[in-house]
Amino acid sequence: MWTTLGHFRDNPMGVHWTGIVFGLGFVVSFGYWTTDFLVVQRVLSANNLRAAKMAPVIGAAFKMAVPLIVIVPGLIALGLHNADGTPVYHLVSDSMAKVTGEHSYDQVLPLMLIRYCGPGLLGLGITALVAGFMSGMAGNVSAFSTVWTYDIYGAFINKKASDSHYVSMGRWSTVIGMIISIGSAYLLQRASGIMDYVQALFSFFIAPLFGTVILGMLWKRATKAGGFWGLLSGTAASIAMFVWVHNVPSALRYVAMSPDAQPMAENLYRALWSWIICVAVTVVVSLFTPRIADAQLSGLVYGVTEMPDDGAASIWQKPLFWAVVVIVVFFVLNIVFF
Repeated sequence: MWTTLGHFRDNPMGVHWTGIVFGLGFVVSFGYWTTDFLVVQRVLSANNLRAAKMAPVIGAAFKMAVPLIVIVPGLIALGLHNADGTPVYHLVSDSMAKVTGEHSYDQVLPLMLIRYCGPGLLGLGITALVAGFMSGMAGNVSAFSTVWTYDIYGAFINKKASDSHYVSMGRWSTVIGMIISIGSAYLLQRASGIMDYVQALFSFFIAPLFGTVILGMLWKRATKAGGFWGLLSGTAASIAMFVWVHNVPSALRYVAMSPDAQPMAENLYRALWSWIICVAVTVVVSLFTPRIADAQLSGLVYGVTEMPDDGAASIWQKPLFWAVVVIVVFFVLNIVFF
């Protein structure tokens, strides 16, 4: 999977290895695992420090099985042929499927379920897909309601409301969030695929937020003004680049640094640029604004916080050991499928 990443024109997605490593592997992936509230709230619910450390490690182990689930059904669909040698499924892109009425690549998994699973297993498979969707949706709704009610509304708009008022606000924000999510589904129809849509959203919000969070956690000189203007600048720059390329397609060569780049490359490089802009603005503004005393940063910044013991008595209980195991397996899989 790495052999075609040497040049934009050689890769089917029009992506260079720098976009994969720095845009997707560093900015988007690190941002997803450390700033996405749907992920973070799981860690915040841990009953001790070791459990909180092990949560992303266990999640990473299961995450490595996702390509297997995604790729194998696609390979099966491409390998199916009729007796005369013609393919059973003629798979096309989403945009082409809307025109021709043929099956798109995104329909491979349900097609394989219908073909190979009997009524009982088919029902179980559909139930699993629906359960996965409901779990993710419930987590996103909970995250949206919590962030709006406590971190925005309660912190800045109405600080002295009663608990019953905040409960009502949380319920209304849940309803409004559902309506917004339904409306966003219509925006997805204009995207070339759901992955392009997701990566575009990540480049708008996750990438610059990661820059703000990582500086705030690791650099004690960072200030509130620096974080605010850095996040605002990174988000605004990402949206501006998106609008620029949408209105002037030739601008893609400047954002993704190649005339042979494709939309996916734009998403990855836009995320990288927005992160760089966020970090640069945060550093500059922080250096020109009053610093915060170390005593006020205890519990917030890594360098001035005393880290408690996680209770791991042996090497088998240490999260670092299992993190190394996951990293080694990850590199082995990449080398095997090189």
